[in-house]
Amino acid sequence: MAARDIKQVQKALFGIRHGQAWHNILYEHFGDKAFSKYRDTSLTAYGMQQAVEARPPVVDIVFVSPCLRTLQTASLMFPKTKKVAIECLKEYPQEREICNRRSSKSVLQQCFPDIDFSDLPHEEQDWPNQKTTPAQNKKSIKAIVSMCPESKIALVTHSTWLKYYVNNDLTSEPELEHCVAYPLMI
Repeated sequence: MAARDIKQVQKALFGIRHGQAWHNILYEHFGDKAFSKYRDTSLTAYGMQQAVEARPPVVDIVFVSPCLRTLQTASLMFPKTKKVAIECLKEYPQEREICNRRSSKSVLQQCFPDIDFSDLPHEEQDWPNQKTTPAQNKKSIKAIVSMCPESKIALVTHSTWLKYYVNNDLTSEPELEHCVAYPLMI
């Protein structure tokens, strides 16, 4: 097949921050302790409402961080869309912020049977295994997206992760809106 015969597939990529989670609320009361005391926090009732009431774009596939709050958000926003948990979409940092460490793979599989967890390399995450840098994670997800046959893709992840993807900066403030689809460059 000649190069001119190869059809270039246009892709649309959207980044979505999870709904309001418990560590977001606990931060208002306990400050930074909220990030280091509570592991893999779930959505609040309001966070679930945000996800249910969101108006997400129509996509062919959702790649989602394997944290409870993102898995819940993806399930509520995209109930009938194929979802794949991707390890490189986890929030930074892993070392200090226990809320960013995911639950065990087997627990996640039981809680979310409609999500594909085959990308998760191991069962437990009792110790931080964030051996990759934000730049490596960005490169990894770009490779996954470019190899993906689907053309409309959502990434359900975290505020700091998305801001690094866009700006190559780990600044946590200002926070992105919960459950809003931000168009991203591939």
